[in-house]
Amino acid sequence: MIQAQLAADALSRRYPEHEFVLAPLTTHGDRHPSMRLSDSPREGVFVKELEQALLDRRAELAVHSAKDLPTLATRGLVLAAFLPRGDARDALITRVPATLSELAPGSRIGTGSPRRAAQIAAFRPDLQTVEIRGNVDTRLRRLAEGMVDGLILAVAGLERLGRLGEAHELLPLDVMLPAPGQGALVLQTVEGSQAGRLAAAIDDAPTRRAVEAERTLLRRLGGGCLSALGAHALADGDTLALQAVVLDASGHTVIRAGARGPDDAGVVSDVASRLEAQGAARLLKRPGASLAGLRIMVTRADRQATTLVDALTALGAQAIRCPVIAIEPIAVDPALVQDLGRYDWLVLTSANGVDRLRELLREANRDLPAHIKVAAIGPETAARAQEAGITPGLVPSRFIAEELAETLAAAMAPGARILLPRAAGSRDVLPDRLRARGARVDVLETYRAVPPADVRPRLAACLPGVDMITFTSSSTVRHFAEAMPGPLADRITIACIGPITAQTARDLGLRVDIIAQEYTTRGLVDAIVRSQTPIPA
Repeated sequence: MIQAQLAADALSRRYPEHEFVLAPLTTHGDRHPSMRLSDSPREGVFVKELEQALLDRRAELAVHSAKDLPTLATRGLVLAAFLPRGDARDALITRVPATLSELAPGSRIGTGSPRRAAQIAAFRPDLQTVEIRGNVDTRLRRLAEGMVDGLILAVAGLERLGRLGEAHELLPLDVMLPAPGQGALVLQTVEGSQAGRLAAAIDDAPTRRAVEAERTLLRRLGGGCLSALGAHALADGDTLALQAVVLDASGHTVIRAGARGPDDAGVVSDVASRLEAQGAARLLKRPGASLAGLRIMVTRADRQATTLVDALTALGAQAIRCPVIAIEPIAVDPALVQDLGRYDWLVLTSANGVDRLRELLREANRDLPAHIKVAAIGPETAARAQEAGITPGLVPSRFIAEELAETLAAAMAPGARILLPRAAGSRDVLPDRLRARGARVDVLETYRAVPPADVRPRLAACLPGVDMITFTSSSTVRHFAEAMPGPLADRITIACIGPITAQTARDLGLRVDIIAQEYTTRGLVDAIVRSQTPIPA
């Protein structure tokens, strides 16, 4: 909350004519204080709910600690501004005043960070690290109670809380390199929004330059915000200096690299290459955080596949594009587009549907009437709508038609007129349920998913050597099944974005191994990562 207030204060100083109101939210990481962060199946446990609030338009700006951001950007959202960076170092607070070098052998050091734990082990292998979670007050209370003998906390956080005076040592960078982005606050907004334009005016260019270099290195190495990787960049005039360390969990193996120069991309590439040459990929391949070595087929339509391909590639997988569907537009009477004013709600159920609607509006030289409320089935569809200048006001908590129908039924007025543009052959559960609740629903088929002309030879060429196949819709499953050159090898894993897609696959005789718990691209990647995590003995 203090960090959010710092952001609000910075905006208020720049724009005294505006009011910036804090809207607290509780994140997954906050709700599960006993969860070990290193065991989390996904990054961004302190970020995701804030991002969803932006996509849902419940908030206009989100304030994050840059070190908590997932490695991959969320579609439709941008990092609009970085505040001037605080001290990026870590601090040691002990029960009996001492430096890290002076602590007695066997002393217990509390931290929830694999990066900190590994660097402590590398510097003082005779110390014990203890998993500890909670805010600063909670951790300091555990220290006072004797649960641990010392704590490692971020200097910037202590400083913002007015508690830096309690630190016994500010750890030098040659002992403890910080997490990428540590000490920096970032303001995230919807892409193209007024809030983003306002925030851009307070962006601190040197901080952005340094943090983006650290995050680029993280992506290049395939690590995440929970990796045992430390990095620190400093932008000084035209020169960027970057140093980094990668360790194994025990701290026994430590590799370091650094570079400086005027070309940021060149500096990052130089450091990454030196780390990779020393075996960084092997050290960063943690259970649950790497897909290195997996060959994963992406069957989504070409223009929709990039987000999934990038996410898999960032985790070390070899993503093989093999689209089994293509989007074919269906002609729509222009008079229907001109007559949109009679509807109360527009319901969007896919990113492809958003793209096609945008084409129809452009062809008719028509904007969406301002009074129409918009519902989207999930965050990816909502983000695509936002890109098209259409702001969804409703997104259900579970991203399926049944949940959308219930959520919209509770929000709409009796007898509401609803337009549902969608793909030909879609399930009728959504319009049927809305009609049962008194809505007047017009279904408008605007496109169909068809197999590409070369789908059979492409599948025959792509399938050999594939370890996993991903399906993101029932149509991808159907067209894949129709074009399969022969039975799938038993070793091939099938991953589906949700239960509807999975049921279609089963109905067509395919064995489903992985089903995403959150029915989004990110949820599918999370599920694939979890599937690679060994079950403890």
